[in-house]
Amino acid sequence: MNPAERDVALQRMDETIGRFYSAAVQIGNHPFIEFAGVMTAYFKSCQRAHEAGIDFTECSQHAGNPLPMEGFEVAYLNEKLDCIFGGRLKASNTPA
Repeated sequence: MNPAERDVALQRMDETIGRFYSAAVQIGNHPFIEFAGVMTAYFKSCQRAHEAGIDFTECSQHAGNPLPMEGFEVAYLNEKLDCIFGGRLKASNTPA
């Protein structure tokens, strides 16, 4: 994606997270609601990458380009994963 397309994608991603969060709250299952936090963490990492001129849509295990993440983002993600999966999954500070 070019920078303008990424701007639109980020806007739509943020809107989607808001809709998911609203629906998840109505369902009332707290671990399910935490997925909005996971999506928000991903969104913020994408936003920072975009601001640094990185095409976040090309950052994945499949593409071989890790999404840049700060340590505090990984810690937050681990908090969300712990709530959802009871400590069975951990995000790593180092790309696979």
